[in-house]
Amino acid sequence: MIRKRQTCVLFLFLVLSASVFAQDQDVRSVVDYKVNKMKTELNLTYTQADAIRPIIKDYLIRRQAFLQEAAGQGIIDHVSVKGTLRGLKENEYQKLSKILSEDQMKKWINKENLMAALNPDRVESTVDEGVGLTGNGANFKF
Repeated sequence: MIRKRQTCVLFLFLVLSASVFAQDQDVRSVVDYKVNKMKTELNLTYTQADAIRPIIKDYLIRRQAFLQEAAGQGIIDHVSVKGTLRGLKENEYQKLSKILSEDQMKKWINKENLMAALNPDRVESTVDEGVGLTGNGANFKF
């Protein structure tokens, strides 16, 4: 009886570990893809690419966690979800604007807005009416 419990606990542990590992692999591959795309599109330096990697990863992890939590709540307030996603994107852009030049930021935001327009079913919000960059970071209009 004890051996069966130990086997079940071990099996459960392995399944959960594999699930977490798979999610981590998914995030890592998306981060790699996005950073490589930004390197190409924005002609990033190695220093810039290394600096943006944790920002992109943090955004993706927070977004994924929020969407999983929202999905588990049953009835979803879409206005609230969209507002939270906008806040996460704005936070990401604020951090990126401290690493990227003004031209690189504008080009990347335009690229993301174009991709969002071409994929209207995407949950992420877009930035409207351009960007104003200040000494403190970016001023975005949603």
